[in-house]
Amino acid sequence: GEASKSVSGLQSCWDWLAERGCRRNDVVIALGGGVVGDLAGLAAATYQRGVDLWQIPTSLLAQVDSSVGGKTAIDLSAGKNLVGAFYQPSLVLVDPRTLDTLPEPEYINGLGEVVKYGLLDDGLLSYLEANSARVRRRDRDVLARLIQTCIAYKAAVVEEDEFDRGRRAVLNLGHTVGHALEVTLGYGAIAHGQAVGLGLLVA
Repeated sequence: GEASKSVSGLQSCWDWLAERGCRRNDVVIALGGGVVGDLAGLAAATYQRGVDLWQIPTSLLAQVDSSVGGKTAIDLSAGKNLVGAFYQPSLVLVDPRTLDTLPEPEYINGLGEVVKYGLLDDGLLSYLEANSARVRRRDRDVLARLIQTCIAYKAAVVEEDEFDRGRRAVLNLGHTVGHALEVTLGYGAIAHGQAVGLGLLVA
């Protein structure tokens, strides 16, 4: 959960790696959702000044957004993702079949980020509208196209502005209000994708 994206959560990761004698030629594998990816990513970026990172996202939100682009972070009481690093994974492996067993609230949560990409990409928004019933059913062909489209869009933006000094700001659509809601309500009280969805309405 979001509460594990903390200084103490990161300390636990470092201690775990050290206790097992992990070396710089080892690999940290982030197998899970966006919180796991953020926390494991920052651990990999900082442990022994950087070890290889593989992102294997298992939630829709992580598959379409957070596993790609190299942003890793933890939260502080003052705000979300305030301490982090840009650290690109050496591998991102996405399998839409992992979404078959995703709880419905988590699946819906991921759609917040999908809609964000839909608002950034007219073709994707039209596709979402035309296939809304298949999206709700988690049709694998539709999901594969959604995931590929979102990843391609994000990767192109990140390639142009890896360190978020210009164009990459478009990927924060809905996040200003979304992050404020997460901090104000308390981490975990509202899911990230839901917060972004509300932020999109405000935007």
